[in-house]
Amino acid sequence: MTNRRRTLTHALLIASTGLFLTACGGGDTVGDTKESPVTAPFYPEPTEEWELVWSDEFDGDALNTSNWGYDLGDGSDRGLERWGNNEQQWYTDQNTSVSDGTLKITARAESVQDGFPYTSSRITTAGKLDFKYGRVEASLKTTSGQGLWGAFWMLSSNSPYGSDGWAATGEIDIMEAANPGVAETEFLGSTLFHGFPWPLQQSISERLPAEIDATEFNEYAVEWEQNEIRFFVNDIHFKTITSDSYYSYFYNDAKETYELAEDGAPFDTEFYLILNLAVGGNLTGNLVEDSSLPGELEVDYVRVYRCSYDTPDGKGCNSNVNPDLETPDPLRPVTESFDIYIDEPATYSWTIVGELFERPLALNSFWNNDGALSFAEVPFDGRGNVIEVVTSNSGNISINPVVEPIELFGMGNNPNFAELHAGELRFDIYVRSAEADSEFLVKMDSGYPALGQVSLDADSFAANTWTTVSVKVNDLIAFRGEGFSPLDTSSIQSMFVFEPTGAADVLIDNITLSCGSPGGCGISAPVPPAPPIEGPFALEGVWAVAPEAGSLGVGPAKGDITWFAIDDQGVSDRSCFYDDTYVFNEDGTFQNVLGDDTWLEEWQGGNPENCGTPVSPHDGMTTGSWSYDADAGTLLIDGFGSYVGIPKAVNAGELPAVPTPPNVTYQIEEVGNDRMIVTIEAGTGVWWQFVMQKLESFGNPGPAPERTFAGTWQVEPVAGSLGVGPAQGDISWWSIDDAGVTTRACFYDDKYVFDRDGTFDNVLGDDTWLEAWQGVTGEECGAPVAPHDGAGDYTWTYTEDTEDTGTLFIDGLGGYMGIPKAVNAGELPGVSVPPNVTYDVMWEDDNTVVIDIEAGPGVWWRYRMIKTVQPEPLPEAPPIVGTWRVAPEANSLGVGPAMGDISWWAIDDAGVTTRACFYDDDYVFMEDGTFDNVLGDDTWLEAWQGVTGEECGTPVAPHDGAGEYTWELDMDNGMLTINGVGGYVGIPKAVNDGELGNGGTVTATTVYMVEFSDDNSRMTVDIESGAGVWWRFIMEKQ
Repeated sequence: MTNRRRTLTHALLIASTGLFLTACGGGDTVGDTKESPVTAPFYPEPTEEWELVWSDEFDGDALNTSNWGYDLGDGSDRGLERWGNNEQQWYTDQNTSVSDGTLKITARAESVQDGFPYTSSRITTAGKLDFKYGRVEASLKTTSGQGLWGAFWMLSSNSPYGSDGWAATGEIDIMEAANPGVAETEFLGSTLFHGFPWPLQQSISERLPAEIDATEFNEYAVEWEQNEIRFFVNDIHFKTITSDSYYSYFYNDAKETYELAEDGAPFDTEFYLILNLAVGGNLTGNLVEDSSLPGELEVDYVRVYRCSYDTPDGKGCNSNVNPDLETPDPLRPVTESFDIYIDEPATYSWTIVGELFERPLALNSFWNNDGALSFAEVPFDGRGNVIEVVTSNSGNISINPVVEPIELFGMGNNPNFAELHAGELRFDIYVRSAEADSEFLVKMDSGYPALGQVSLDADSFAANTWTTVSVKVNDLIAFRGEGFSPLDTSSIQSMFVFEPTGAADVLIDNITLSCGSPGGCGISAPVPPAPPIEGPFALEGVWAVAPEAGSLGVGPAKGDITWFAIDDQGVSDRSCFYDDTYVFNEDGTFQNVLGDDTWLEEWQGGNPENCGTPVSPHDGMTTGSWSYDADAGTLLIDGFGSYVGIPKAVNAGELPAVPTPPNVTYQIEEVGNDRMIVTIEAGTGVWWQFVMQKLESFGNPGPAPERTFAGTWQVEPVAGSLGVGPAQGDISWWSIDDAGVTTRACFYDDKYVFDRDGTFDNVLGDDTWLEAWQGVTGEECGAPVAPHDGAGDYTWTYTEDTEDTGTLFIDGLGGYMGIPKAVNAGELPGVSVPPNVTYDVMWEDDNTVVIDIEAGPGVWWRYRMIKTVQPEPLPEAPPIVGTWRVAPEANSLGVGPAMGDISWWAIDDAGVTTRACFYDDDYVFMEDGTFDNVLGDDTWLEAWQGVTGEECGTPVAPHDGAGEYTWELDMDNGMLTINGVGGYVGIPKAVNDGELGNGGTVTATTVYMVEFSDDNSRMTVDIESGAGVWWRFIMEKQ
């Protein structure tokens, strides 16, 4: 066998159950070279750092069953069908061998169980070696092949983090090699799984350095201590993950609630080792090539060490650490809590784009069983109001949204009730009496008979005592009963239903709904109409497939979706697909955001075509990148598992008939600024098409398409672009043909330049088209002839009649559009050269116009013109331009001894309410530099303004908004100046030399310090009113 050179202190080899590496003896054998393990740096001598406590060198001729046991079958006996990864092998105890100093796990193309065409082995130390903290290493290699998936990894032994299981209990993948040696699809890396139970698990993954060849022996290792896990390959430290970035969120059965475990979880309990070689499975793309079999995972040794410090936290041994490695960003779950009833039914509210939306709840009984049940809100000492429910024979109460159903998100839904989430319904109950052997049914419904319920034994509650009850939303979703339909959490019509099955007299209080999730959960806010997408076409933003018939289809040619096209019913059925979004970030990164479910097909390992939890690698867990070549109309999405539209359509064909590629190229047709048609040829002659709509733009989209003559125009060099006839639009007398366009090239390169300042130029170059009336012998190219030589001074004015029509006025002797001889009075030289010319304009689009001019009665010339150079963008307005108000929130107004310090006094929520007449004052900054205080009928007044006390009242001069004011903004120095007696921002008394009414004087100029935030929608305004008196106002743009 091959032994990697390593100088170590060897302790007694231990192979017993429950091995605590942190509890092994031998601490005095290390010598006196150690520093304190709690004071950095704490590096012992490398030769004395780690003590070997367990190993298998595979020197025998069979697997040592004192060290290893087998996991058999496909995991169905543990509720993990196909091991939860859609694996295709059946594990046996016949696929391992030990010879020549190595362990071989062999995957074979043979079937010993229907539905599983392959066999292999998976061995573990569970119950034989279970340990916490230390260093684990193995030297191993795997044969190459598409569809092989070898791994050396760890799972928790008896985790305290919930009965719902993986991944709240944690997983450490020291090494995984999927599709080893297959350049296009190989994954070779290390991963931590943590967070929530499946399917909300979180992971942190790192690919191994590119030079590592999985088909050669390498030593893969992990150093594991409290709050830190470090990964190594061949003694090179390549990844550190700290407990700031992992966590466990689980249901604590003892406490009967969901909770976030203490820092260090789930990797602060015992784990065991696993070696296996899978065939197929999600990480491989589930494509297996026959040539990959037989495949082999060969292991030279597996060794486990403890840190020689022998501390409970396993710390101190880190001589081989690279301190310059960056650790992942801190990560914690999103948790939310919503009242349903505390003292009264709740009202949910949201402020969206400045508008208040409310969803009130109400207490009702929709079934009182013919009057058997009554309810009331009654006071209870120390609790305020509680709900009293009295019934002689069943009935129920309901707390329901008044107007429309409520949508929950991030808490799970049907039909995927097996996919666990972390929603919890909690309430307090006080049982005064209850019929023996009766039950309390707790429900949530989405319109009877669609509901979820749990049954509580009424006899289990102590009488006349408040008891807190916890109900998992998972259990409500999973409820199935005869005559009932499954609960739909996207349309909740009763947030809480309480139903005794017999006689009862109870009180209920403190009803809440809480949840936790990696990416967010709770009650969906109302969706106001989306603002229009502004600016030109840009991919940056959030896109979705348009929820309309024909938006998804496939056919034999580009644009042809005759084989299959989605219809209205399909759009409805696939709502879990149509809410998927495709996020093109400004930094070039790309994300598939799929939420809890998306549309799955049979090749992804689920039931035929249904909504379900996204399946790796098409689960949105990969952050890809994007690049768009607008000229070629091609979009490249780079990232294993990243896609647009549907995941199976890739360039080489359709999955699973081809491997999942590392990138996909699509063709793009821009349709306006908020739609695009995406096509991809998935193999030869199979064209998929997706119609996408833009939901949100990122960043500055650039100048919006602008319908203006400003810019440079030319007559379009095509047949028919120049002609004349007896009526407007009629060019039957003569029109240019293709040969004429070529002959008159000196005409078609003439430019007509309209500047934003109203000036106009004919830019003719060295030659233009001349006619005999201009002094040449015939029609030919030649030097421009005055006054039509572009040498004059000209101006332009466009007057709009309708959105698509108007008149263009060119002023200046010799200025013209199209051909110079066509003027309003007739044709030159039959009439004099006029001082100006007027044309009729019809817009075809923002960059194409048709110009008509009647050159005397019944002679109509027409030019079709295109804009070839856009004008310079209009200068961007300073961020202060617009209407502002002081933000109606606590601390938006205050004063203190230093800039930003409002410790002397700051407005609170009650003050905001009291001063409503102040918070509706507008501060209007016009683009032309003028300023207005718009105060309405009343504003907040103080005693120095002549009132008896602080109160709302009619504005008092000179701070009544009646003056004329201007503003100046120095962005470099963050200074705002208001000019004009009585003009002000925030409160009028705060002026630069003090406070009015307290030594300050009314001045014609006031200077403030300003800082903008939140994309210039918020502004912090500070002013020093005399020495050491700083007022601050937080402003919001309206």
